[in-house]
Amino acid sequence: MKKIAITTGDPAGIGPEITSKAIRFLKLRKDIIFIVYGKLDIFNDGNPIVKIDKSTDATSPENIYWIEIDSKIQMGKPTAESGKIAYEILSRCAVDINSKSIAAVVTAPVSKDAIRKTHPTFIGHTEFFATSSNTKNVIMSFWGPYFNLSLLTTHIAVSDVSKHFTSSSLKTKFRLIHQETNKMIENPKIAMLAVNPHAGENGAFGNEDQLIASILKDLKEENIYIDGPFPADTFFATKATTYDMIISAYHDQGLIPFKMISADEGVNVTLGLPFIRTSVDHGTAYDIAGKGIASERSLLQAIKFAEKMISKPDEITNNNYGIFAEYYDKYMGHVDYKNWIDFILSQYNKAYGKSPEKILELACGTANIASQLVKKGLKVDASDISPEMLKIASEKPFPPNLKLQKMTDQLPKHKYDLVLLLFDSLNYLLSMKKVDLLLNNVHNTLVANGIFVFDVTTPRNSKMNFDGFINIEQSQDDIFIHQSDFEDSENIQVSKLTFFKKKGFLFARYDEEHKQKIFKISELIKNIKKTEFKLKGIYRIGYDENLVDHDPKILESNFSRLFFVLEK
Repeated sequence: MKKIAITTGDPAGIGPEITSKAIRFLKLRKDIIFIVYGKLDIFNDGNPIVKIDKSTDATSPENIYWIEIDSKIQMGKPTAESGKIAYEILSRCAVDINSKSIAAVVTAPVSKDAIRKTHPTFIGHTEFFATSSNTKNVIMSFWGPYFNLSLLTTHIAVSDVSKHFTSSSLKTKFRLIHQETNKMIENPKIAMLAVNPHAGENGAFGNEDQLIASILKDLKEENIYIDGPFPADTFFATKATTYDMIISAYHDQGLIPFKMISADEGVNVTLGLPFIRTSVDHGTAYDIAGKGIASERSLLQAIKFAEKMISKPDEITNNNYGIFAEYYDKYMGHVDYKNWIDFILSQYNKAYGKSPEKILELACGTANIASQLVKKGLKVDASDISPEMLKIASEKPFPPNLKLQKMTDQLPKHKYDLVLLLFDSLNYLLSMKKVDLLLNNVHNTLVANGIFVFDVTTPRNSKMNFDGFINIEQSQDDIFIHQSDFEDSENIQVSKLTFFKKKGFLFARYDEEHKQKIFKISELIKNIKKTEFKLKGIYRIGYDENLVDHDPKILESNFSRLFFVLEK
């Protein structure tokens, strides 16, 4: 069992906020335990947070653990005290890392100026972890969706850059970058940016690039191949995407283009440490601290990168609804949610003459149904497998109590009066065995006489509306393509979603593939009758007639969507 530490950074900055947001719906895994060091603002829902005194108390991957290190700090106001707390957080974490109980650390931003008020020699995270682990040579690098970047120098004045360029130091750095990049990318192509304009024009202005070219030539004898140095003014417009790693001579040379196009997606990684260290690619943002508007996206990317570094590739789960979540509410804008809610509540009221006291919606998406039920004054829990969908759900005016989980996960016993599974979510279960598991879990979580309502899309809907379907939508600089096909022999509907999102001067492409099993109505009825549920009705929204006694083949051929009402 490996452990990943997350440090919350300066308590006066956005670190505590983005950490709290990032871990709220973080996908927990069986092989990793997360421990937060610092300050948190706890949410009432999401992942369970357990306070501990020391890292060895963190024992279960089903919880997120928290070692609280805090003081009364005014948000947005960096002080010597906030810097002192930030340094204490790092020091406490470093002790555990160097004792080998932590495999990786993910850091939220700190203020170097605030920390230096009590620790004058502090330069930055990179240098701190190098010193605390007695590591002589480290490299600050940045990894993103468009290109990856390593820095030969970090937090020094531009006027001092050339002073750090000696044959010995440069060879050491180039060897380290080559070695560490090869750990993550097989046979990487690496490029070096020139220090001076036009690569110095053969010494016309500056000799640094001639030195670099000579060293790169020598390194080829060690089978270390690094192209360049290339003039930096044209490189990013012509060659950046053809290389796996780009080496920048100094801080801003490479980080200006990197941050311009990789905002919220870039990850800061320290190369050369005896452990994994990743970080956000932004600062403390004191101007928005405490306002609840800071984005946790970069921190989430840093956490995912750390997971990837300490896990096997096949252990990383896919991220369906990761990008689609942003478009979901607009794309589903045609749905008459009020009509669906009226139908659901009328079914319960018709049976018992009252409203349900406790409701659970599985696969809730962005909680368009659940939030409207909360607005009506009902107590609602809701869950989904997508953290991105839950993030949007949490920002609705009347959010339910949210939890990250699969629709087939085990549920608490005898808790809910009404359970919902809507928008053909059941069709995402690709076998009847999984449907049976779902039905059993829902039956167990319902109280006596509880009701389960779910809907399915029918073979008619798939054949008529989604076989050979294609839809293209453009919103500002984003393009969204939806393609669907129906595999009749397997009764599988495959939807491929492609997103092109403009970032700076480039477009990023994201792909998702969604598969749904289009069950025959007769199959579903047969399996429901094997359970302890009573099939109370089959309905089409907008019509009062109960279709439960109709021929299943007629239902399949005449209706696109059907709602099932089951009673415990």
